[in-house]
Amino acid sequence: MKDFFEQVLKVDNSAFTIAEAKTYHAINNFHNHPELELIYIISGEGTFSIGNTSKRVSGDTMIIIGCNVPHMFKFETNRYYDYSMKSGKIPKPLQLLTLHFDPNKLGNTFMTLPENSLLNNLLNSAKNGLLINENSKAVAVDFIRQIENSARHEQLPLLLQLLNKIAEAEQISNLIDQTEKKIFNRIDEVRLTKIYLYTMDNFYKDIKLKDIANIIHMVPKAFCHYFKLRTGQTYFDFLLTVRIENSCKLIRETNENINSISRDSGFNNLSNFNRYFKLATGNTPMEYRRKFREF
Repeated sequence: MKDFFEQVLKVDNSAFTIAEAKTYHAINNFHNHPELELIYIISGEGTFSIGNTSKRVSGDTMIIIGCNVPHMFKFETNRYYDYSMKSGKIPKPLQLLTLHFDPNKLGNTFMTLPENSLLNNLLNSAKNGLLINENSKAVAVDFIRQIENSARHEQLPLLLQLLNKIAEAEQISNLIDQTEKKIFNRIDEVRLTKIYLYTMDNFYKDIKLKDIANIIHMVPKAFCHYFKLRTGQTYFDFLLTVRIENSCKLIRETNENINSISRDSGFNNLSNFNRYFKLATGNTPMEYRRKFREF
């Protein structure tokens, strides 16, 4: 993965690079880099984590991640008929289109020109992660294809046009609130990677606090304090979010009964599941299924 990461970001010392791949360059690790990252998930499913927020992502999703912002993708390589028993494994293809842009390569004088105000607004907004809407996504893909097929001297102007088009678009969603943003150091990235991966791999089980704390060699009380300090939420709230996200996916994509989905998502009590689900989504599980299938 490291070799691919270096190839993507270091080709010819360019201000930007574009790559298509069936793997993510730093899969399963929190990481950051000085480049702005635009990632288009053509196909595949997984979980995207940025700050204290984790969200399910799937095919036809485009995200922009700011410069030096810690983030992590955990893409799923298999689908299971019975998730809790890990049976009926089916491969899930992953296809990604990524663009990395290093604004520092253009120089401070150029970047502070008034003509680049939109671009600078985009760079600032991207610190919280941006979910690109349908119209902007189509425009972005079209520009990327133009860049790939253009002469070298035409590529940078096209890239700047692309970023400005995204910057001027309406209804681009922030993935995290400004107030939620936390600064992670390298130790935090390593620790949180271990916590997030363990949780995403075991959320359907009964996770004991002492077990998750032991992952980063802490006692439970110190772990709870550390996790709340670094992410702004309790570990229970994070675990609950992961479980609800999984139950939403199963409700949308399967015909399993709600009781089975509750168990497969780590809830031992159906009434608790229904209560937490409605708090998180505003709907009961059955209402959520009906509304989703009306579209």
